[in-house]
Amino acid sequence: MIKTEIISGNALQIIMPETLKADDFRQLAPQVDAIIAQYGKIKLFIDASKFSGWESVEVFETHINFVKTHQEKVERIAVLTGYVWQNWLVSFAKMFVHPAIRSYDKDMANEAMEWLLE
Repeated sequence: MIKTEIISGNALQIIMPETLKADDFRQLAPQVDAIIAQYGKIKLFIDASKFSGWESVEVFETHINFVKTHQEKVERIAVLTGYVWQNWLVSFAKMFVHPAIRSYDKDMANEAMEWLLE
């Protein structure tokens, strides 16, 4: 299950589980939408350091659709990574998503937070 916590104002921390499931996005969407409704834009601090993948191809597609429908309302995304492939995924995503996005090694949480909240 995805865990969330408001960092400040329009900034939300998302802690990814080891495996994403379809219900994770049903639970996350209302929280993200509420912050967007209040502030217009959102900043995301994503801790993916323990994330290893999606439960199924359908869940991956749900994730892509979630990003597609919300990306225009996201200012910045800082991603804490635990695996090299996650850095590659962030680099790939930079070519297709609107918000500024950066990946940080899991030991660089402070630097990631500073950049996110600039």
